[in-house]
Amino acid sequence: MKNLTLVLLGACLSLFSCQTPVQNQKEVKPVPTSTNKALKKELPDENVAKLMKGSYSIVAGKGEDTSTSYISYVFYEDNGQLNVWQSAINDFIKKSLFRKEGVPVSKDPLTVKMIEKSMNDFKRYANRNNFEDEMTYSMSEEYVIDDAHKEFVTLTAISSSYEGGAHGNYGTGYYHFDKRSGKELTLTDFISDIKQFNRIAEKYFKKSQGIPANVSVSSKDYSFDFWFENDQFACNDNFSFDGKSMHFMYMPYEISNYAVGIIEFSIPLNKIDHLLKLY
Repeated sequence: MKNLTLVLLGACLSLFSCQTPVQNQKEVKPVPTSTNKALKKELPDENVAKLMKGSYSIVAGKGEDTSTSYISYVFYEDNGQLNVWQSAINDFIKKSLFRKEGVPVSKDPLTVKMIEKSMNDFKRYANRNNFEDEMTYSMSEEYVIDDAHKEFVTLTAISSSYEGGAHGNYGTGYYHFDKRSGKELTLTDFISDIKQFNRIAEKYFKKSQGIPANVSVSSKDYSFDFWFENDQFACNDNFSFDGKSMHFMYMPYEISNYAVGIIEFSIPLNKIDHLLKLY
């Protein structure tokens, strides 16, 4: 009888111990199995918005002293459901349109009528400032959208203008927008190590300008004269991709005098692919 009692008591203790949690045992939390895709915000669904394309020109001045200004535009028709990056591009173009001094950027959606109005506002501005000792003011703008990249879209703006003085201004700008957020991207969004990148880029910049590898870009001993902060070469944020290389452009007056014009060079992608975060 005693043996039977001991057996039953042991069985009860065993059952009780299985149902009672261990107080000092640390709780083990499941390890998330997130991937890079899960960590990044998903790309927005593709919105097939209508591309509005066209051109518009005006003639300012009188008699023989006239000038033609024009704009070649492309933007997304606002159907109320544009992606953030489509809205960002439209807003960028809208902010770039000519406006009278002190007039704020319109809060209305970008339209063809808005573009035509800005050009006619410029015509009135040019006619009011048509001086005998200067050419009639003029301007030109051309926009191109490249949305073929998976994670970003590029807007190219080619412009020129004359608003008095000895000469006009001109240039090409490349602007990149994140397809997830609509944020305008800079070089640091594409490159993981800027210092290493600039060291590589400087070799190709020097080669394009005929500068010996062992000579500083700020040297005055040669025919070139470049202006870089602290006399250190640095790439700017004005770049594009052509499938084989990364192409940089510096506008007149940006790193040298006006007579030098646009300065450009390219870096083969296979020399920098280990530094590219986006492409």
